[in-house]
Amino acid sequence: MPNLITALLSEKKAMMILSLLSAQLIFSQKIYEYNSPGANCYSQYLFKENTPLPKGVLVIDAKGADLKAYNESNPYLNSGLFKDYNFLYINILSKENEIPLNCYNVIIYTVAYIHDVNESVFFLVSASGLTNPDAPFFIKNSSYPFNIINNSQSSLEKLKTELDAALISKAYKNPKVYTSEEIQAKKMLNYKRNFDASFFYSPLVFFGPKLNSTSDVVGTYGLSFRKSLSSQTAVLLNFNMGSKKPDKSAIMQQVQSNQKGNIYSFVLFGGELMFRYYDNPDKPLRLFTSFGFGMYSMTNIRIKIKSTGVSAKTNENSYYTPVLDAGLEYRLSPVVKVNGSVPLRYFINKSDNSVNTFAMGINLGISATINPGSLGSSGKKKN
Repeated sequence: MPNLITALLSEKKAMMILSLLSAQLIFSQKIYEYNSPGANCYSQYLFKENTPLPKGVLVIDAKGADLKAYNESNPYLNSGLFKDYNFLYINILSKENEIPLNCYNVIIYTVAYIHDVNESVFFLVSASGLTNPDAPFFIKNSSYPFNIINNSQSSLEKLKTELDAALISKAYKNPKVYTSEEIQAKKMLNYKRNFDASFFYSPLVFFGPKLNSTSDVVGTYGLSFRKSLSSQTAVLLNFNMGSKKPDKSAIMQQVQSNQKGNIYSFVLFGGELMFRYYDNPDKPLRLFTSFGFGMYSMTNIRIKIKSTGVSAKTNENSYYTPVLDAGLEYRLSPVVKVNGSVPLRYFINKSDNSVNTFAMGINLGISATINPGSLGSSGKKKN
C-alpha cells in the first residue's frame, strides 16, 4: 500500500503542476484594447505566438467570441497545418464602415510595431462580406501593407500551400534600423576589433644620471600601434625617438673666432610593448593604466673644438626599461581619439648599473582608428 499511496501522490502532484502550467499559459495570453468604447474601431485583440521561427501571421476575426476561448477552438490552429504561423485574433466592437479594413490595419500596424514584424506577412482571413466567391485567392489592396485571403474558395490544405508559397521570399522580422545617434553610440562602443595608429609627443624629466649627460629633460616623439583585445583591454607597440642635432652655425662661429669648447648632441631611440586596461567600455572618456617593457639606445655625441680643428667622440649605452603609465583617452568620433598620460620609466643600463636612472614624463597623443565599428549601411531613423 505505501507504494500505491506514493504513486497516487506523485500522480496528483504531476496533475497539479500540469494544471498550473496550463493556467499560466492561458492567463499569459493578454487581451488588449484599441481605442475606447464607442469610438470608431474600438476593438479587442489577442496576439498568439505559436512558434519561435514563424513564417507569417494569420489574422482572424473572432466575430464577437471570447478571444481566449476562440484561440483554444480555432479551426486553423486545431488542424495542425499552421503550427509554424502566429495568430492575431480581432474583435471589432464598434465600426463605421461595413468592411472596416482601416480598423484591421491599425491593429495590424500596432502589433507589427510592438513585435518588430514585417506587416506584409500578415494575412487577414476574409470576414463575411469582405470578398465574393469569384475573387482571387489573394487580394492586395494598395492602401494597406497586409494581405487579404479569399478563403471561401479554398480548403485549409490549399490555404497552407498557397501561404507557404507566398511567404517563401519574405522575412518575418523587419530588418533592424538605427537612428544616427544609435549608430554613433554603437561605433563609440565597438572597441573590440579596433586597430589604432597614433602620433605622440612626450618630454621626459630625469631624476638621477642624465642619459645625454647635459640635460635633465629630453623631448621624445613617436608612433604607437594599438590592437584592442576586448572592450577594456589592448596591447600597444610604441616607437620613441628623441634627438638634438649639432648646431652647425655655432660650430662655425667658434672655429672662425678660434674659441675652444664642446658642443653636445644625442640620439635616443627605443621601443616598448605594453598591455593597457580601460576602466569604462561604455563612454567615450575612459581612464586607463598600462604596464610594459622596453629597450632603448642612447648615442651621445661630443664635438670638441680645438685650435687645430674639430673632433667628434661618441659613446652608446643600451637600456632595459620597465614602463608604467596612467591617463585619460577621449574619443572625439568613431575614428579620432586624443589622450594624455603620465608615463614612468626606469632606465637600467645594460653595462653599468651605477648610471641607472628614473624618468617621468607627460605623453600627449592623437590616434586614428583604422577599422572603426560599423552597423552596416542601415541608418534609417525609427518612426
